[in-house]
Amino acid sequence: MLIDAVYICREYWAIIILYPFLLYCRNKTILCGVKITLSYISEPESVLIMASKTFNWEILSLTRFLLAFVVVIGHLTAFTNVGFFKILHYLGSFEAILGFLLISGLSIGKSILRNKESYFQRRIKRIYPVYLASIVFTCIVLPQPFTWTYAGFILLNLVFLNQALTSTSLVGPAWTLAVEVWMYSLAPVFLKMSMKKLNMLIYISFISYCIYTCGRTLFKWDYYAGTSYGINLLLLSFIWIAGFAMAIFPDKKKSTAIHIAAIFVVHIALKIAIQVLFRYKHHELGLIASTDLPGFIGIIACLAWVYYVVIYNHKVPVFSNPVNKILNLLGNISYPLYLVHLTLFKQFDKWKINNVLIMIGSAILFSWIVYYIFDFYSKKREAKFTASS
Repeated sequence: MLIDAVYICREYWAIIILYPFLLYCRNKTILCGVKITLSYISEPESVLIMASKTFNWEILSLTRFLLAFVVVIGHLTAFTNVGFFKILHYLGSFEAILGFLLISGLSIGKSILRNKESYFQRRIKRIYPVYLASIVFTCIVLPQPFTWTYAGFILLNLVFLNQALTSTSLVGPAWTLAVEVWMYSLAPVFLKMSMKKLNMLIYISFISYCIYTCGRTLFKWDYYAGTSYGINLLLLSFIWIAGFAMAIFPDKKKSTAIHIAAIFVVHIALKIAIQVLFRYKHHELGLIASTDLPGFIGIIACLAWVYYVVIYNHKVPVFSNPVNKILNLLGNISYPLYLVHLTLFKQFDKWKINNVLIMIGSAILFSWIVYYIFDFYSKKREAKFTASS
């Protein structure tokens, strides 16, 4: 007991001195969005007092919706003139996907740290209901004659082996979801790794991505949505692992932030260099300023925003509860929006409907319906949030 008392005094002397203040402020949000909470561990004679900064998940919810919307606009350009919304197209669909993966890795890292026991159960509840609904919707809207090959194709998509044993996905945008699910499955393995090993994986993946990106230009290799043999796990895992590493090694946040910044800068530089060389080869350098520059500025803006809300999350203002509810709703419908919009646009194309506002409005409304009917997990989580608020 004496040794325990000496240890507690030595390790927590500052907190012990401030204990009356902490007791008063427990469960209150005070300066700079810092929330003070008291957590008691199982031993009755021991008390662990922790102070932690509130993480602004609402701004990440808004960002997820905006990134999904960028992808929606990118696909919509194939069906109609998007007009004013072309500004969002300049932000880059692929850059939006990189942002998705970074936020996903961060979220999963924090989730698995919070509760390892029910980790896979939570992931299944979160992913499958909406994903199954999107598969059924696609099969209804874009029916195919029944064959055993087609039945096998559906089965492979159901277990996320699209892009591994197939080169396409039944639900078009779900090729990125397959990558995420593979990463979810590996998260317990990553959790046991050191930061050094995670950094090694990040750069092996990123270098592979850079080589493949050059190969897409030089050798006409497939875009990532058309790859197979699970190669996307190698090519695109770098940004997800970076987000995951930032979550599980908060003390290494500064170095992880530098790695993420370096990855974004190299990605942008590589993309610009490839386009400039393309223009040079075809004697079209004059088109860089008039045609390509808005896209260059757009992808920089997109990744800069993602970087800010992830790395400098603590500097984002804290919103009121009503605003937070709206932002969380947008974040929740971003998942069905991402999955169902392309199938919906193809149906509108069959009906010869090409009004951009009708198409966008219908995609958002239908996504909300899918969320409301099928996303039991998110609704339950929101109910808990509302009750606690």
